[in-house]
This record gives sequence, C-alpha cells and structure tokens, in this order.
Amino acid sequence: MISKMLHCRKGQAMTEYIHTYGWIILMAIALGGAMIYFNVGGTKDLIPVECYFMAGIGCLDVGVQDDLLTIVVVNEFSFALGNVSVSVAGTCNSIANTTDGNYYGNLNVLVENKQANYVFECQNLAGLKLFEVVTLEFVNVESGQSHTKVGRLEYAPEV
Repeated sequence: MISKMLHCRKGQAMTEYIHTYGWIILMAIALGGAMIYFNVGGTKDLIPVECYFMAGIGCLDVGVQDDLLTIVVVNEFSFALGNVSVSVAGTCNSIANTTDGNYYGNLNVLVENKQANYVFECQNLAGLKLFEVVTLEFVNVESGQSHTKVGRLEYAPEV
C-alpha cells in the first residue's frame, strides 16, 4: 500500500513540475522558433562584407557609395599581372576601366604582392544588399598566359 502511494506521489510531483515550469519551456520553444523564422543572429547580420577570389588574388576591402563600388584586391602571385580587366555582375553590372589615364586610377598592371583599388560605376546602391560575381582577367607577364579568376562579393549595409 505504501509503495503504491509513493508511486502516485511521483506522478503528482511530475505533473506539478510541468504545470509550474512548462510555460517557461513553451516560451523558450516559441522564442527559438521566432528567432529562426526572422533569421535573428544569422551570419549575414554579423558579417557585413564577404569578398573572396580563388587562390592567388586576395580581396581586402569593399567600399560602397551611392553610385560607386570599390574593391581592394591584392596580387598574391609571385609574378606581375598585365592587361588586368575587372568586372562585376549582379546588383551592379559594371566593368572597371583599366586603360591608362582612366578617371578612377584603376591599374592595368598589378605588381606582385601589391594592392589596388578597382572602382565600378553603378546605379543607386545606397542601402542595398549587394551580391556580385567578380571576374578578374589578366595575363601572366612572365609567361604570356591569359587567366581568369572568379570571386564573390556580398555586402550588407550597416543599419
């Protein structure tokens, strides 16, 4: 009789615990679901700029103004790059003018281990998230071989 009474007490204690603290568990589940639904705390909120190429070309920084997109790249190869042509496709479809005497000073030759800014003219970038495919075409000055490196750029404006 006593063991049956204790067994009933365990069930009552569990029921009281669930009635007392169950609302906290339900609120935690609801809050977690709302955070997942609205993507709160996602990586896109934490990292405003993501820019990279395949091996050999480094993307150091990105600058966005109302009508200009600037990408800072570094030549990580052990040779100079000649006939450099850089283009972006996505939110801003543009080609950086790399001919001598261009308005923005975009370089046509990129020496080894040096960085350069490439400026693109765009339309109304203020407050937009950018998703760009960046294509960098060049010629190895030493061998004369043409190469193409494709990279990706994601930019989210600070709120």
